[in-house]
Amino acid sequence: MLADHKKPHSNGFWQNLARPSPTRSLVFCSIGAFLGLAIAGFGLFTAGGTRTSHVPAADIALVNGVPLLMVDFISQINALYGVPLSQATPEQRKTVLDAMIREELYVQRGIELGLQNDIIEVRQALVGAVEAQQLTNSIATPVSDAEMRAAYAQNPDRYSTEGRLSLDDYVAPDSSSATLAVNALRNGQDQSAVIAAQDLKPSGLMADGTEFYFAAKIHLGDTLFAVARTLHQGQVADPINVDGRWHVMIVRQNIPPQLRPFDTLKDKLMEDVRDARATHLHETSEKFLLKRADILVAKGYQQ
Repeated sequence: MLADHKKPHSNGFWQNLARPSPTRSLVFCSIGAFLGLAIAGFGLFTAGGTRTSHVPAADIALVNGVPLLMVDFISQINALYGVPLSQATPEQRKTVLDAMIREELYVQRGIELGLQNDIIEVRQALVGAVEAQQLTNSIATPVSDAEMRAAYAQNPDRYSTEGRLSLDDYVAPDSSSATLAVNALRNGQDQSAVIAAQDLKPSGLMADGTEFYFAAKIHLGDTLFAVARTLHQGQVADPINVDGRWHVMIVRQNIPPQLRPFDTLKDKLMEDVRDARATHLHETSEKFLLKRADILVAKGYQQ
């Protein structure tokens, strides 16, 4: 009886698998879709970015993918400073490169605003148009009295009269001679006699005699001017050592600057406030454009 039992066919499993089945087809399709998505996702998250990681040899930088040509960079350095690229200082290179990047950012901004560019004159016009738009925005808002008073209070030197200073400045052979000369002059001794006795020599720093404060500061230097401006007519300063030279100063006249009345400066203050607005808007816009820009600078020129 056992011999009559039929063994199952060894290929029955494959025959069943080959037989059409809606459920099995759906499962296989789902598996295929999952594998396809997995492979695509892996490729998406492991693929290299499209942004280039280097600047072509012919360019000095890329600004949002737009090349700035090395030849233009070299030409501008030569035109501005009169030196070849090899002799330009790092500061000179940075100044020219920053200007080129700024120009390109403004040109691209102009295009965003619907303007067109093709030649250098048009590019310059685009930069000017964006700057003019900023200036227009700063002028459009009326200047308030509070803004003018704030500018008036924050910049007293700008709104003051020009001070005047007249003095005699001598150089003594040493500190001892300078001290003796100062004491003698303060005691009312004759200036000519003191000069001769202590061998004082004119410094030549204020040969013109009476000068405006700004000129006196340039000629005397910060140290001597800081002392001179605090003295009154006829006063003699303490001996002052500047770069190893002992100075004896006698003030002839000192008329300090005076703050002009607010009401006489309204037109000037209004103009200054608008200029300050335009400068602030310009700096803010430039920072925004730089922040959002994709800028890649060639190696050796990065700051």
